[in-house]
Amino acid sequence: MFKSYLVPLLCCCFFLFPFVGQAMASTSTTVATEVLATAQHELDSLLVQVEKKYARLQSLECSFLQRSQSSGRIREGNGQAFFFRSGEATKKQPSTGHGGIIRWEYLQPEAQIIINDGQEIQIYTPSDKQLLITSAADLDSDMTYALFTGQSSLTDTFLVSPGDNSLYLSLPPSGLTVLHLVPREPQSQLKQAQIWVNKDLYIERLLIEDYFNAITELSFTDMRFDTIKTTDSAQIKKLRTLNIPEDTEIIRQ
Repeated sequence: MFKSYLVPLLCCCFFLFPFVGQAMASTSTTVATEVLATAQHELDSLLVQVEKKYARLQSLECSFLQRSQSSGRIREGNGQAFFFRSGEATKKQPSTGHGGIIRWEYLQPEAQIIINDGQEIQIYTPSDKQLLITSAADLDSDMTYALFTGQSSLTDTFLVSPGDNSLYLSLPPSGLTVLHLVPREPQSQLKQAQIWVNKDLYIERLLIEDYFNAITELSFTDMRFDTIKTTDSAQIKKLRTLNIPEDTEIIRQ
């Protein structure tokens, strides 16, 4: 009698264990999926918060340190930067070429001023007595212009994922949250980017890589907010203006 009951019992065990294993695997997969979904939601939410933080800004002045790597060589530069949003940009209207102004004043390795007003990019190099003027129509690779002047949405433009802790040119400061950004749609020059955000949701570092594996890393310090108002026409004009000698060569491309 013992043997006759033992055979059905063993058969039940053999049939039961596979179903238990499948159930456990299914539960583990569901939990893992939920964890990943939650983590992604938190990343998306953080990027939205950063974007809203900058959308409320009228202007930003700061010191910057730039590191650029191309063909294995790293070069450094530094200076002052000025970012201004027009009222149109603040309201997130479609770009008309008047959304804002970015002015870079390089002190090192040599004096140079770069102005981007959404219509033209002007690059003035005093040592060469030369002013280069080119169209700013193709702004998809100028992430700094898009971000700081409100001409495009980070959340609409990029897919966000956890930061790549190996992607930097210099060791980043501690206490920052790093986000890795990849364009949702292919862009002509921008391959990927990273931003390092402080506890106040301001970006202290920005890294951009193009399709030639050239990397530009910008670190921002001494940030001053809303020092330029939309009503301050004199200051806005000053941002757009270059005081150049009469013998400066002007090249238009």
